This record gives sequence, C-alpha cells and structure tokens, in this order.
Amino acid sequence: MKEYDITILSRGGQGGVTLGKVLAYTATYDGFYATAIPKYGAERRGAPISTSVRIYDRPVKRHAQIEVPTDVITLDVSLMTRMFPQDIFQGTGSLTINADSIPIDYEIYQPEKLGYSNIQKITQEFGLVKSGSSMIGIPTLGAFIATSGILSMNSLHKAIDKLFSQSEYLDANHKAVDRSFEQTEVVKYEGKIIQ
Repeated sequence: MKEYDITILSRGGQGGVTLGKVLAYTATYDGFYATAIPKYGAERRGAPISTSVRIYDRPVKRHAQIEVPTDVITLDVSLMTRMFPQDIFQGTGSLTINADSIPIDYEIYQPEKLGYSNIQKITQEFGLVKSGSSMIGIPTLGAFIATSGILSMNSLHKAIDKLFSQSEYLDANHKAVDRSFEQTEVVKYEGKIIQ
C-alpha cells in the first residue's frame, strides 16, 4: 500500500497552489489517485499558504488538510520551522527546499532524504518572471521528483502540457523542471546531515 501525504509550504504569489495541482495531475499519469487541497486566509501576495496533496495507490477518501505529512516541499525556507517547529519525519519521507544550501535551523529535521536547489536562480535563467516575481512553483517539482523518487519526470512533462498548453511559459517550464531535477543536491540522513 502506497500513501504519500505531501504538504507544500509557500507564500502568496510563489505558485504553491498551482504546484499542488500539477503534482496531483502528475500522480494520475503515473497511475496513482490524487487530490490537491489548498488552505489560505486572505488572498494576498506574501501570505503563508499550505497545500495538501494526497497520492495513493487506491481512491483517496480523505479531503482534509494534512496535519503530519510524509513529505514536505517548501518554496520559502522560513515557513518550515514556523509550521513544523519539531521533527515530523523521524527518518522517513522527504523534504524538498528552495535554497542553495541547507539552513542551519533545519538540523532538527530528520527525513530519509532532503533535496535542495536554488529554484529562484533557475526560474530567472529561463525567464519565468511575471510582474517582477519569479514563478518558482512548477520548477520546484523537478527538485521534488529528484528528492523523493515518488513520481516520474515523463508524467510531470505530460501534466505541464495538459495544464499549460496555451501558456507563453510552456517551453520555459519544461526546461526549468529538467534543470531543477538535474541540479538538486540530495542528502540522505543517518541521524545527522551527511553531505
């Protein structure tokens, strides 16, 4: 039985809600059942947002927010310690972060795997900038797949084609997810950070 309860932590305008939707579509292309449920207060740029994505090998019957995720994706590293002040992994699952190194305050977390990649830099390289903001949501999925190993890049590309076929950023999103997949550094934990 496969169950992945994934929490996406982001701020308004970063693309976390869209990331959750694309992640759910990707899972269905890989033969899973999936749901994506965002939770946010007043809709404004910069406000914290949590999105829950369930990926199961059978129909998903739970549609509430995930309280204890198996995997976490965070687009803003400051949100992890705020939302989860204690270790939720205990040697299992994965943590994917948008950063060029592992923050020192992340030493409290002990996932099986931690992946980090500077998604901001990748989005700027491929021109994924709108109204002065980098669109880091979709490119982060390449880093998540590299870290977790749960889904396939082929299915991710299919999901991007389905949801963004008319977007001027379609090609850039494909290139950015490939780059983030390739450039993600994955660290395996054995009681402490091993690099």
